[in-house]
Amino acid sequence: MKHLHSRQSSITMFIGILALTFTISGNATAQKTLSSLSGKVIDEKGKPVAGIKLAIKPVKINRGYEEGPLAPIASWPRAVTDKEGHFSITNINPVSSRVVMFPEHGSDYEIMSLELGNITVYSTAFRPNFPVWFGKPTIAIEPGEHLENVVVNVQKPRMRISGRVVLPDGTPLANKEVYLTVRHRHRNTFLFFFSSGGGGGSSGRSVKTDSEGYFVTYSPDDEEEYMVSVKYEGITAKTRWFRMKKGQRKDNLKLTLRGFEKHKLNREKARQAVWTVNPENQHAYRRIECDSWEDAKAKAQAENAYLVAINDEAEQKWLESLYSESVFFWIGLQVPKKGKAWRWNSGEPFTYANWGPSGKPDNISTSEGTVPIALIFSTKKWMAIDSKNPLSSMVKKAIIEKNNF
Repeated sequence: MKHLHSRQSSITMFIGILALTFTISGNATAQKTLSSLSGKVIDEKGKPVAGIKLAIKPVKINRGYEEGPLAPIASWPRAVTDKEGHFSITNINPVSSRVVMFPEHGSDYEIMSLELGNITVYSTAFRPNFPVWFGKPTIAIEPGEHLENVVVNVQKPRMRISGRVVLPDGTPLANKEVYLTVRHRHRNTFLFFFSSGGGGGSSGRSVKTDSEGYFVTYSPDDEEEYMVSVKYEGITAKTRWFRMKKGQRKDNLKLTLRGFEKHKLNREKARQAVWTVNPENQHAYRRIECDSWEDAKAKAQAENAYLVAINDEAEQKWLESLYSESVFFWIGLQVPKKGKAWRWNSGEPFTYANWGPSGKPDNISTSEGTVPIALIFSTKKWMAIDSKNPLSSMVKKAIIEKNNF
C-alpha cells in the first residue's frame, strides 16, 4: 500500500489479484458537497485525444463484481475532451464510482490506466485471459474534494465482441452470470460465391452482465467467422454467424432468452413440489404460493401440514440458508389478543423469537382479526404485517412444515 499526501488528502491504493480500487480521502471536516475530477486523456503514444466522452458511473462493488449502477445512465456526470485532450467533470456524488467511456460499450477506445500523481493503476479488463468484470479502476472521492491533473490513458482495443442479453419483453438480464461461448470457423471464398470450410473451434467461460444487460468479450483473435451464444438457467440464445476482419469490433449484438419465463415457471413448480428434511429434527419443509396468511394456512392444512413453527436459533439459521432468496414468507405466528399468550399456530409453545428492527409487536388485534407474522425479505427476521401495511401485497409465499414425512 502506497500513500500520496497533498492538501491534507491521501490516495490509498489497494491491489488485489485481479481488481484495483482507489480510495481518495480528504479533510475529515470537508463539507458534504459534490466533488469534481479533471485532467487529460492521452493515447498509447502520449498524444492528447480530442472528442473522447467520459462519464462517472456510480457503482457498488462486491468481491470484484459490479452490482451497480447506483443511478440511471442519464444522471451520470460526464464530459467531452477538448482539442488538447482536457476534460472536467463536476457534480460528482461522493460514492464509489468508475471512470468509463461513454457510451460504456460503444466507444472506439478503452481505458488502459489512470494516473494520479505518481501512482498509476492499470486496467486488466480488456487483456487476454482476464475476465472483463475484474480490473476496472474504481474511485471514491471525499465530499467537496476536487481531484485535478488526472491522466487517463486510452487505446483502441483489440478485436472485441459486445452485446446485450434480454428477455422476450425487452427487459435486460441485469447483473447475472451467464455462460458465454464464442465459436469460430475459417472459410475460404472462391469464384466470388462458393466457400470452402476450414478449421474452427470454440471458447467458453462465465461472464457477468452489467446493470443494462451488456457483456463484453475479447475472444476473437483473427479474421474469421464467429457465432456467439449465452446460456442462463437452462435457456440458450445465439446469434447468426458473422465475419470479423483483423482488428475489427462487433458491438451491439442482441441475444433474447426466449421461453425463459415458461422455463422459470416450470422450474419453480418443480421446486415447490419438493419437501426438504431438516436433519436436526427430521421435520419436512416446503415453500408455497399464497394470496394471504389465511390462504397459506388453509393450503398447509390441505397437505396435513402447518405453517412453519421456528423453535430455536438452529432452525431459524437452517431456514435462512434453505430459503435465501429476497422475498417475504408467512410463518405460523400471529400477534395474540391482549391478555393471551404467544403460541405457534401448530399448537407448539413460543420458546424462541427473532424480531426485526421494529421489535416485538404489542399484544393487540385489529377489527380484521389478529395480525400475522412474516419473515423479512432480506434479513429473514420477523415482523408483524397487517392488511393495511403496504408490504402486505408483497407477501405471496409461505413456508409450511410437517412432522412425519
